[in-house]
Amino acid sequence: MTATVRYFDDSWSLPGDRASAHLRPDGALEVTAPAGSDLYRMPGIREIDGVPEVSRVIEGDFTLTVRVSVHGAAGGARFSDAGGLLVHTADGWAKICVEPSPQGRWGLVTVVSRPDSDEARGPELAGPAAELVLVREGTRLAFLDRAEETGEMRFVRTLTVPPGPLRVSLFAQAPFSEHCTAVFDHLGIVPEALRDRR
Repeated sequence: MTATVRYFDDSWSLPGDRASAHLRPDGALEVTAPAGSDLYRMPGIREIDGVPEVSRVIEGDFTLTVRVSVHGAAGGARFSDAGGLLVHTADGWAKICVEPSPQGRWGLVTVVSRPDSDEARGPELAGPAAELVLVREGTRLAFLDRAEETGEMRFVRTLTVPPGPLRVSLFAQAPFSEHCTAVFDHLGIVPEALRDRR
């Protein structure tokens, strides 16, 4: 497969608050979430709708890969400090995050909201970084990651999405802390779906 996009070109839209996202000299993208930022909807319990995103629209089938590392305030990260991929669809949104558990163990977390949020914890990680993979084929969307130790793809979650273009974002969140920064690099997008997603 030949990459059609490498790193961050003009097809990516920065958030209105330009202080929350910038390109570093090494070509990596840095996104910083302010205190209280999150995307989550559970009526009567928790409803927050605001994270800094760097986004673009992608049409048709594709495979997107990007490496993300998460850095909390004062060098640490609190529960729910996270960075990852966010997909906006015609009927809601879905995200995959590199995020610590309440016990401080790093792992992958997915949330699907249509409109209420359905949350699931996926594979554990050795630390606050992962190579995330997003695959769209027709009306099927799949989240995966590439295991750092073996290089193998690991299936995380799949869902159906309505036909039509998708808005894909790179984001950070800091629901319960002062701020959180996510750094994205090694971005690649190819215009076809990864063949084996399981």
